[in-house]
Amino acid sequence: MPKVLVFAEDPGAANYALPLLAPLGAALWTAPALLPYLDARGVQPAQVIAGASAELPADTELLLIGTSENLQTAAHDLVRQAKARGIPSVGMIDFPANAAARFRGESSEPLAHAPDWLLVTDDGTARHYEELGFPAEKIGRVGHPHFDTVLALREKLELEGVAAVRRRLLPEVPEGQKLVVFLSEISGGLDPQQYRWSPDYSLDGRGGRDDRTGIVVEAFLDVSATLDPRPYRLLRLHPKNTREEFGPLLDEFDGISQAGTPLEMVFACDLVCGMTTMLLYEAALLGRPTLAILPRAAEGAWLPTIASGITPAAITRPALSRMLPALLNTAQGNDLRPEASLPRALDFLQSISSLGDRP
Repeated sequence: MPKVLVFAEDPGAANYALPLLAPLGAALWTAPALLPYLDARGVQPAQVIAGASAELPADTELLLIGTSENLQTAAHDLVRQAKARGIPSVGMIDFPANAAARFRGESSEPLAHAPDWLLVTDDGTARHYEELGFPAEKIGRVGHPHFDTVLALREKLELEGVAAVRRRLLPEVPEGQKLVVFLSEISGGLDPQQYRWSPDYSLDGRGGRDDRTGIVVEAFLDVSATLDPRPYRLLRLHPKNTREEFGPLLDEFDGISQAGTPLEMVFACDLVCGMTTMLLYEAALLGRPTLAILPRAAEGAWLPTIASGITPAAITRPALSRMLPALLNTAQGNDLRPEASLPRALDFLQSISSLGDRP
């Protein structure tokens, strides 16, 4: 393979990119905000870019970039330089949502900063970019390399067993008490308005908040508090969450999880709840029962396991009141085991680097 540079500054993009680094012999560049996430995984980047631009190394032969919520990401400048020098550039798309905003930057054009090629997780994601005008023949439908890692971890954890993993990681959870985790998200992103209350919300909070996460957390806490016996309720914070944004809601949870990687913790739970975070998808890959709690039905399209029916979704309080106790007593989730992604991604990248002409 040629000399490869990978730039990622968002946790989702980093998850996609990290399995590719060693096989490609790639250098990882990132932004300061991602350093705690990389530190927790023992990853040392080659360079940290604090601003919106950076000089593309002279010996770069292939550029891979992840997308982020930063409209002024240095990825846009790196792609511009790569195109000017005839260096192939590849975008890693870890999530189907917000296709029209991922390469827009501060412009109004969805593909203003698009690279030459894309790696995507599935056909549905590919269609989003084709509809925006990205050439179909330059989209690699290769899956998600991180999912290979998740499935390998599942095999290891299943040998240990859910109860043993729970005792090891969460000894504070009383023996015999059901354990449910809520996977949080930030109420913001590439299209901030879609993370605020709107008239099409079908799920009610307590009336004092307008942020998507807060409304859903309030509904989760209220419904789970009515269960008898009541489960142990754990909140897993997103890497971009702060405790302050939850306010007094934090005190209603029995435990807060924030440090380290979350996959083993998720495996230890009887039920994994969330909205549309990729970690909910990963929980399904780990074989755990999952439940999406959504403020409106349209958001079911944001996560493939919801859209496919693997992860059921509650979009009203009555539905949540029915589904939460039922799923909490389900021993096993769907046996979701997609085809290995890393070999397909490497083959696609090899085909790009072997082209005699530049894109």
